[in-house]
Amino acid sequence: MSSKREKSAHTRAKLLRAAAEVFDREGFSGSSLTAVCARADVSKGALYCHFRSKEALGVAIIEEQSLLWHRLRDEVLAVESSPVQALIVMSFEFVGRLETDLTVRVSAKLLREAVFFDVAAAAQVIGWVTVVRDLLSLASERGELRPEVNVRHAAEQIVAELLGLQFVAQALTGGTDLRVRLSRLWRATSGCLVTAPVREKLRFE
Repeated sequence: MSSKREKSAHTRAKLLRAAAEVFDREGFSGSSLTAVCARADVSKGALYCHFRSKEALGVAIIEEQSLLWHRLRDEVLAVESSPVQALIVMSFEFVGRLETDLTVRVSAKLLREAVFFDVAAAAQVIGWVTVVRDLLSLASERGELRPEVNVRHAAEQIVAELLGLQFVAQALTGGTDLRVRLSRLWRATSGCLVTAPVREKLRFE
């Protein structure tokens, strides 16, 4: 039984990787399940044991990426003493993953597709806001935030700004200057978020 589960998990992972590669190369609308199966070297029957449609494959890729922010939060907090600095570092790490991690890049592309925006965007945004809110709450407890900051509102605003930044950078430069834009964003907004002594110590790159 354990061997069957391991084989099933391996097949599923192969399909997700193959789908990400095909979607990245051909675009979601231009790709086919036949191409995914060929890339993964599995039969259509094996695919349908795990995913009922091409859309289900796309949702699974998005869900795989959704855990990234939670992992990054834990990893960065283990290194950074400041929760606000951790949030900034996380945002740059995510930008780096967009450049180097196939699943992250394809997930971001898929979320811009209407079919996925309707079914998956809300859960993703809620997850991101939760992670940011947790970090801001911790920052508030440690006295890093300005007293007038509403943690929930600030978390939603930060996520909105980060998502909008990706969209603008992608539209204007193909995303090539996303790091520069991110640094400018944090420099501009941090003064409204944290106390002056904390801001003096923050790194924006």
